[in-house]
Amino acid sequence: MVQLAQKPMRIVRERRTDAAAIDAMVAAAFGPDRMQKTVYKLREGVRPIRDLCFVALDETGKLVASLRFWPIIINEQWPAVLLGPLAVAPELRGLGYGKALMWQGLARCRELGISRVILVGDPEYYNPFGFRRELALHLQLPGWVEERRFLALETIAGAMIGVHGMIGPGSLAPRPKPERKVPAKKRDRARDQARKARAKGKLRKRRTPKRKG
Repeated sequence: MVQLAQKPMRIVRERRTDAAAIDAMVAAAFGPDRMQKTVYKLREGVRPIRDLCFVALDETGKLVASLRFWPIIINEQWPAVLLGPLAVAPELRGLGYGKALMWQGLARCRELGISRVILVGDPEYYNPFGFRRELALHLQLPGWVEERRFLALETIAGAMIGVHGMIGPGSLAPRPKPERKVPAKKRDRARDQARKARAKGKLRKRRTPKRKG
């Protein structure tokens, strides 16, 4: 639980049932023209990274803010993530909900070993989190963007050195298939059979007479 402006909140990973509330909040925050923005081209047909989607809940459990990250690839060789949208209920803006989500999301990026984070947003808001314009100087987006708002962050020092080129939509890494658990009885039976087979093999070797040359 986090205390912000005398209002308790809780940050949890986005749930499937949150989708409608998030869509409504994003629409209220960014308006109907948001779909025409360049960053949305990088989200078309791509799912956000589930482990990097968070929502903030107020003391009643109501969803009041959300943050998502998306997979991208720079010049078809450097993986990164695109941050956004960061949306807060209009009546609660300025109380720190967005900042709390930002710190949570970036901390999770570091835990997952994600070293490059890209976004388009106001530098006055995002600079304190470590985002810098100079880190994105050699990057391009597939469309127009206000250059001063095109920012990048290194979660690992030096991660952006030499990184350049066009940013394109990425893809989620396939999750490893869970190993099938063998029932204990079947596993023990197989182990016993293998042990007996080894014992029989040793016995045959002992009984087989050595051929004289």
